[in-house]
Amino acid sequence: MAYTTTTRLGIKKAVPGSNQAFQTSVFNENYDKIDAEFIAFDTRLDLLETEDVSLDSRLDAIEALDTTQNSRLTAIETLNTTQTSRLDGIDTLNTTQNGRLTSVESKNTEQDGRLTSIEGVNTTQNGRLTSLENINAGTRLTAVETKNTEQDGRLTSIETVNTNQANTLTSHNTRITAVEAWNAGSRLSVLEGQNLNTRITTIEGQNLNSRLTTVEGVNTTQNTRISALETFIEGGTP
Repeated sequence: MAYTTTTRLGIKKAVPGSNQAFQTSVFNENYDKIDAEFIAFDTRLDLLETEDVSLDSRLDAIEALDTTQNSRLTAIETLNTTQTSRLDGIDTLNTTQNGRLTSVESKNTEQDGRLTSIEGVNTTQNGRLTSLENINAGTRLTAVETKNTEQDGRLTSIETVNTNQANTLTSHNTRITAVEAWNAGSRLSVLEGQNLNTRITTIEGQNLNSRLTTVEGVNTTQNTRISALETFIEGGTP
């Protein structure tokens, strides 16, 4: 018998060109195989249809979720556009601030050098002020004032003596020649030549109190300028 079979169902068919006669048993067997395969397909189709219903519900849920997610993604995209714009603004501001900070750092370096110089001057001035304080002008001026009071008393006494002498000279005119011979005028000139009043005036002219006041004024000014520098460095407008 010149038959061959199909690969999938094993259905018998005549070999082409063999002139194989038709056989009812073979035909029926082939139909039985086709029917069995159809029954098997029908069961699988039922399962597929059931699964399709389930999948259809799940796809509906997925589609609904997709719609929701699409709306949320649209909102996110809108927000992203806004945030991108804001980030661009921040980037621009950051660039500006970086430039300003670089300028501040440069200025800080410059000011640091200037402050170092000021600190050096301040150290020098502090030494000079210490020297001035060690002069103890107040105590020395008190001593001068005390001496001045003492001298004032002595001068008052001299003036009293001078008045007495004038009275004596007036009442004893005949003795004036003798007194003049004593050269009192020359001796008084010598005393005047000591120029005590001028020397005291010179001491007063040194005006230590005024000079100390001036130093204190300069110190106050420098303190204000240093405070201004500190404010500018630590929290001022760049």
